[in-house]
Amino acid sequence: MDSNFEWWNNPNSSHAFKLSWISLIITVLAAVGGLATFSLLNSSLMLCYGLENCVDSLSSVVCLWRFYTPGGHNPAMEEILEQREKRASIAISFVLGMLGVAIIAMSMEDFAVGYEEPENTEILYYVSFLSLLVFGVLTVFKFYYAKKLKSASMKKDGICSLIGTTLAGSLFVNTIIIMSTDGDFWWIDPTVAIIAGAVSFAIGLYGVMKPYADGYPLCSPRWWVSSNVSKKGKDSQLVRSTGEQDDNSDNDEEEEDTTNQSRVV
Repeated sequence: MDSNFEWWNNPNSSHAFKLSWISLIITVLAAVGGLATFSLLNSSLMLCYGLENCVDSLSSVVCLWRFYTPGGHNPAMEEILEQREKRASIAISFVLGMLGVAIIAMSMEDFAVGYEEPENTEILYYVSFLSLLVFGVLTVFKFYYAKKLKSASMKKDGICSLIGTTLAGSLFVNTIIIMSTDGDFWWIDPTVAIIAGAVSFAIGLYGVMKPYADGYPLCSPRWWVSSNVSKKGKDSQLVRSTGEQDDNSDNDEEEEDTTNQSRVV
């Protein structure tokens, strides 16, 4: 029984990799469906839904790279995958920041336009309800895996899914209100969206600025491509790339040569 439910009882990087694939497929389908529905119904709510999932899919791509184990769980790969954790976490922080800006911008646009009676509210009702369930389940799994694997990147990916769940729930409630009233409470959905966008932006900004203040070279392409991260005590220490290590070793050799020469003299 335990072996059959290992993906829940004892998840590993391979399970997280598969979860990231599932998340990517769902968010891409939701993005395409939202944008297609917008083109048919000219619904600004569905436009927001589609664009939000476009950005959300980026965090799933990052997690795919973080837990890249296409051949199944391989303990020998764990050290390499762990070295990607910090960069993946910061990359998803960028995604959260972009997601927050996009949500706030679209919500402000909704406020500027005001109430517009949507067509085919039944479609909005079923799409939002299905999204509430699907993204809710994804959120639970991501937070659970993040806790089990002690992964900040998976936790932030879970926050992306949580924001999607919040927006889907808001759209669902807003659609019910519109169907049962004359639209007097249309402002509920963009208000909730602005709050969710602000939270997303704040989390993303902190997730970027904190490591930058700690000395991580976020503007260095070399660090993103080849750097490793290890922890010593409570502080994170940046392990420089191979080229930089070679430079340091060369400097050390030059210093040793100089010292030896001085001793001879």
